[in-house]
This record gives sequence, C-alpha cells and structure tokens, in this order.
Amino acid sequence: MEKFINKDFSFTDQVERIMACTRCRLSTLCQHRCPGLGDLNAKVIFVGEAPGRVENPDLWGLPFVGNRSSDLLLDAIYTNWPKGYDEVFVTNVVKCNPPDNRKPEPDEIEACSYLLREELALVKPKVVVALGRTAANWFGVNEGLNTARWKEYSWNKRLLFVKFHPAYILRLGVKAELQYMAEFKFMRKRIEEY
Repeated sequence: MEKFINKDFSFTDQVERIMACTRCRLSTLCQHRCPGLGDLNAKVIFVGEAPGRVENPDLWGLPFVGNRSSDLLLDAIYTNWPKGYDEVFVTNVVKCNPPDNRKPEPDEIEACSYLLREELALVKPKVVVALGRTAANWFGVNEGLNTARWKEYSWNKRLLFVKFHPAYILRLGVKAELQYMAEFKFMRKRIEEY
C-alpha cells in the first residue's frame, strides 16, 4: 500500500490535501474536516471512525475533542502517555464529519482511504490502535470487537490493537469506563515490550 504514497510531501501538504479533497459527497455535506493531530514521530497512532459533530467552531478541525467520548479517550491516552499529543498521533479513517454524526458509508471510506494511508506513511507508527468497528474493518479485522479487543494483530509489519470506540463505552456506563481504562493500561504495558 505505502509504495503508492508520495514520500516527499509534508504534513502541511497533507492538511492542504484534506481541506481540498472532493472525492466523495462528504466534501459538500460536512460541517468540518479534520486532519490528524499529534507527534509526527509517534510510536503509536490511534485511529477512530470520523470526526464528530462539535458545537464549538473553535474546536473544528481537531480529532477527538469537544464531547464526552473524546474526553474518555483523552483520559485513557493521558493516563498512559502523559505527554499526550506530544507522544501519540490521533486521527480518523474519514476526515470529514458525516451529517448527523452518521457512520460513513463504504464508498466514503474508500474515497478517503488514501488520506489515512498518507498519514500512516508520514507518522510511520510501530503500533496502531483501531477504535471501533469502522477502524478495525479498515485494518482488516472483521471479527466481533468483544473478541478482537483481547487480541494482538499485525498490519503492514505493525502491531495492531482493536478497542471499542469511546462513544460505545459511554453507553455502557461507569463500570465499562473503568474496564476501558484498565484495557488501555494493559495495552500500554504490551506496547512498551514491543
């Protein structure tokens, strides 16, 4: 996959490509577009589904900000990677937020895939954490998340973990949130050994 990526472009080029992309209907339907955020030399990249609806325009264009699910993810990240965005990279499979926070359609995911491939080529992470079914499927994991979240996978010579999307965890309640935090702690320990 990565052999088709132009290695001579910068993150600024990548952001410009995201902002100018018109490959699918989301380019005209979205409220905002959202490139990844974090350390371009990060060992770990977290990949969610798509940018969510954010009510505060000052936060548009930032991944996983402005709602309770993003707060849960950031708590899990900062608990285990204290430097946060200075230590990890966070992005989404799809770079435009779908209308009404719906799931992105398969053709939208396909149209946007080249942008995620470019981010992966820029960051060159050793570890990928797919957050939710859409991200897990993008990385080739098609089994149920209840099973997948306890396994380790390999994707393009990278260690791949699958976790529930934080929005799903919030629907399950406080006990699930505590379990989620424990899973991240265990995952961090495994990543340190990698």
